[in-house]
Amino acid sequence: MARCFRFLFRFALVNLGIFAGVAAVIVAGAFVTDVPDGHTNLFATYFDGFPALALLILFMMGFSLTSTLTLALNFGATRKALFGAVQGVLAVYAVGGWAISALFSAVPVWFSWPRQGAGSALLLNSGPAFLVAGAAAAVLGLLSGVSMSRSRVLGGILIAFAMIAMLVGVLWLVITGGTFSGGMWGSLPWLLPLALGVAAVIADVFLYRYLKRYVVR
Repeated sequence: MARCFRFLFRFALVNLGIFAGVAAVIVAGAFVTDVPDGHTNLFATYFDGFPALALLILFMMGFSLTSTLTLALNFGATRKALFGAVQGVLAVYAVGGWAISALFSAVPVWFSWPRQGAGSALLLNSGPAFLVAGAAAAVLGLLSGVSMSRSRVLGGILIAFAMIAMLVGVLWLVITGGTFSGGMWGSLPWLLPLALGVAAVIADVFLYRYLKRYVVR
C-alpha cells in the first residue's frame, strides 16, 4: 500500500501545486487591480467567491483521481493496496486544500484589507468546518469519476448533485459562521459532517466494486 500511496502522492502534489498557483494568481491580481481599495472587477469576484472555487477545485482533483487509479492498476498495483492508498490521498487533498485556503484567507488580515459584506462572510475557509467541506468535495469528486466510468447517466446525475451539495456547503459555512456550534441554527451545523460520512461510505463502496470488477487491458 505504501508504494501505491507514493505513486498517487506524486500526482496529488502536482494538483495541489496547481491549486496553490490559482490562489496566488487571484491574490496577485487583487493587489495589482486595487481590489483592497474597493475596486470591483474579476479578481474581486474570484477573491470573494474563493471558498466556492476552492471546493470546485477539490472536486475536480478527486474526479481526476479516477484516471490515476486506472494507470496504477495497469502498472500492476493490487486492488486492496490501491483502495487503501486512495484513502490517504483523499486525506492529503482535504488537508492540503484547507491549508492553501487558510493562507488565502489570512491575506486580508495580514495586509489589513477592508473586506466587508459578502466578502467578509465568505472568507471562512480557515476553520475546521471548511476542512470538512473540502473533504466532502474530494470524496464526491472521486465518487462522480468512478460512476462516470461505469455509466455516463449516473455519473452526470452525481456531478449535478455534487454541484448542488457544494453550493449548499458554502451557504452552510456562511450562515453558521464556519463553526460546529448550534446556536440559533439548532442541529444545522452538524448536517454537513453527517453528509460527508454518508458520501464517504457510498464512495468507498462504489470504489471497492469498481476496483474489484476492473479488467486490466
